[in-house]
Amino acid sequence: MYDKETGRSRGFGFVYFSKDEEASSAKDSMDGKAFLGRPLRVSFALEKVRGAPVVVPRLTGTGNADRKTR
Repeated sequence: MYDKETGRSRGFGFVYFSKDEEASSAKDSMDGKAFLGRPLRVSFALEKVRGAPVVVPRLTGTGNADRKTR
């Protein structure tokens, strides 16, 4: 995703999967991994509700029990 005014990267993007299992596997394997020296934060997108803030909760029990929460 790029900023319309500056053309610079906004630091996030979207990936689509045809199967839910593949999406879960990718999320579990990539969340927290380093990319270009920075940790990736991978989460599932929620549909935007017009006029209301969207809160993306961190799911527990997704295979990341050994990682500390921040």
